Amino acid sequence: MLYDLNVPWPVNDYHTKPTDVELYTLKNTIVTLHTLGYDHIAINFQITESVKIPLNQTHLINPIDIASLQKSLSPQFPSIKLFSRLTIVIYDPAKLQGLAKLQAQFDILAIQPLTEKALQLSTTNLDIDLISFNLGAKLPFYLKHKTIGSAVDKGIKFEICYNNLISGSIGYANSPTNPIDNIQFIKKNFIYNVLQLVRSSRSKGLIISSGATLPLQTRNSEDILNLLRTFGLDQSRSKSCVTINPERVLVNGRLRIKSFKQTIVMDNNEISSNSIIDNDKEDPKKKTDSNGYKKRLDSTSSGRLLKKQRKR
Repeated sequence: MLYDLNVPWPVNDYHTKPTDVELYTLKNTIVTLHTLGYDHIAINFQITESVKIPLNQTHLINPIDIASLQKSLSPQFPSIKLFSRLTIVIYDPAKLQGLAKLQAQFDILAIQPLTEKALQLSTTNLDIDLISFNLGAKLPFYLKHKTIGSAVDKGIKFEICYNNLISGSIGYANSPTNPIDNIQFIKKNFIYNVLQLVRSSRSKGLIISSGATLPLQTRNSEDILNLLRTFGLDQSRSKSCVTINPERVLVNGRLRIKSFKQTIVMDNNEISSNSIIDNDKEDPKKKTDSNGYKKRLDSTSSGRLLKKQRKR
């Protein structure tokens, strides 16, 4: 199975809703990825630390209507599995809002640090699944093996988005004065940053995603493996960037929803990672109604216990 954990949601705030055209383009991008062999796709809602998150209204925290997207695509593409992801761009870690309240609302939680201090906080104190960088821009800090390696040891993965390398002039319209030089500058930054990330991680704990906002920005797995081999990864580690490593990211994120106190809800007929990742039979209200899944028991000799209870 192939995984793409970064298909951007069309809007980056809570006050704007995507237009019909934007949603149509999003669906076309998902379908294109599916035809290229990707079955597990995550829709990425990216915000900055300054965006005010409606923490007191849990039903508004996640604006991605996964159920509606899945319902519209399932008749023709029943094997597509969609998931939600939140990426927070942080500059000052002190401004990061209640992360614990966000963990149950998204399948994947990612951080994009803009400073070395934010990177240190992300790797040591935050319960996250993924760290992403803007590889098209020059990183304002040096990636140290000690920092990256400790995060990899904790199970945190690092993401490479290849759309910076292939988007072309359409993707860089923010610099209309000299777009050709701008494209070359971004590609140069991308290659240097990826080499730095591969060096500091010792080729471990990496995933690669499209970051595609258009269907033409997607690539098949063979193109991805060829790209990763040019950065020094061998065949096995290149393949794990689109299979094993993103699966582990998704499993870690889903465990926050489908487990409690190291107790996991599993399917009696299939005990595997698919039982954790699968969201076909999931109650869409479960993320905003925790009372139905956590039940406090009476006092016992071992103290007060919390037990996970499945709704029937």
